[in-house]
Amino acid sequence: MTGAADAVAPNPNLAAKGLFGYGSAVMLSASATLAAVIMDRIAPVPNISLIFVLPVVIAAVSFGWGPAMLAAVAAALCYNFFLIEPRYTLRIDDPSNVWAVVLLLIVAALVSALGARARQRTVEAVEHADQAGVLQGLAKALVAASNQTDILTGTTTALGQIFRAPSVILVASGGDLVPTRTAGATLTPDDIEAAKWAMASRLPTRAESYPTFESAFDFWPIVTPSRREAVIGVSFPGKKTRPDARQRLVDIIAGYLAVALDREHYARRAIETQLAIESERVKSDLLAAVSHDLKTPLSTILFTLQSLQRFGETHGADTRAELLALAATETQRLSALVANLLDMSRIDSHAVAVKTAPAHPAELVSSAIARANTGLLGHPIVNLVDPDVRAVLIDFSLAETALANVLENAGKYSEPGAPIEIRAARTGARTVIEVLDEGPGFPADPSRLFEKFTRGVEGDGRPPGTGLGLAIARGFLEAQGGAIEARNRTDRQGGRVLVTLPTAQEVRGRGE
Repeated sequence: MTGAADAVAPNPNLAAKGLFGYGSAVMLSASATLAAVIMDRIAPVPNISLIFVLPVVIAAVSFGWGPAMLAAVAAALCYNFFLIEPRYTLRIDDPSNVWAVVLLLIVAALVSALGARARQRTVEAVEHADQAGVLQGLAKALVAASNQTDILTGTTTALGQIFRAPSVILVASGGDLVPTRTAGATLTPDDIEAAKWAMASRLPTRAESYPTFESAFDFWPIVTPSRREAVIGVSFPGKKTRPDARQRLVDIIAGYLAVALDREHYARRAIETQLAIESERVKSDLLAAVSHDLKTPLSTILFTLQSLQRFGETHGADTRAELLALAATETQRLSALVANLLDMSRIDSHAVAVKTAPAHPAELVSSAIARANTGLLGHPIVNLVDPDVRAVLIDFSLAETALANVLENAGKYSEPGAPIEIRAARTGARTVIEVLDEGPGFPADPSRLFEKFTRGVEGDGRPPGTGLGLAIARGFLEAQGGAIEARNRTDRQGGRVLVTLPTAQEVRGRGE
């Protein structure tokens, strides 16, 4: 990167190129003189002075007007010195030869002017083509840019390519201008002050001029329709090297930049709006799911307590025990619903703390069955887990909650009296616990059942619940390196849920 002081230093490449052009003009004139002298000695040719027009044309087309004029003067002098009597002097005896030299000089000057102008137009055409290519590339880059960083990077790159000078873009943030992207530029405090003045006044500023005479940058302010503010800065090496079309080019780039910044702004707003809509949808789903499932146990508990309070003396011991058992069952159900909501909140906020330790699958299954006891009432449990299955490395509490939710889900969607079967087997470095039921099975895409607030049966006849059980199971299992998958049974109607857990011995071996 070059500093502002370096940016205004003379370009040695331009000076060397100019010296090369003038030197080449002299060499071309010398070559034409040698050719004319040789031709004059071998076979004198009328109007041999026309040969001296050739180096002028070549110099004009190749190097511009200055070298071409030098070639014209050198050609006239050489023609006088080597080919006009008296030779080898600059004196001319014949007046007609004076006119020949003057006409040669005039013709050479006119040809040099025309050639230089043609060259200038050619150079400008090539430069305009290059600028158009850079602008086209910038437009494509801005269309593909997905964030502000890419937008500013593409724009500063284009500025550097077009002006071949240090460039910078400052973006307003928090009431201040922040240099976000630079192309070969280092800003001084004076440059920052000039940029702020340009932004505040909404007017371009020139380097080394009012109000900051020490600034090395020209600045152009940008205000987009959405009121986003930015400043483009370019440090030209000197006043003579400022391109005449700089204002037009900066206006084009500024327009591209303003559109891209607004597009990025509106796209971000659209994403934020979509997230807000999705958040509201989740809240609505939660409210719809929870309102019914909380109302039923609360109503039952309230009815039971009111019945005991008002008619306790008339109820027999068996009736009171039955009512109290009903209230206890509904309280457990209510507690489970609240626990599920809290567990889902922990998963969403990535606050699940995992502490793994070896545990036997048989112990895990027995504990999960006991925890899901309420949801498994009326379903025979066929526990086929071998006590000798190798231990798994799990967070026992999280794994128990996950497996209990799977068991409750199987009991909820199975017909009363239908058995629920549990198996376990080792597959490579993993242990798979399989829960099989005889319910209606899973839909074509079972993976969606592991999303929040999703149930296997739609409509008013679906079983009670918030649709969080399997989502919580997946979250808790994945947090400890496990996995869960749902499939349909192939031997009969029903569903299969496969809970995969890392085997304790295998994990230890890899850690060692």
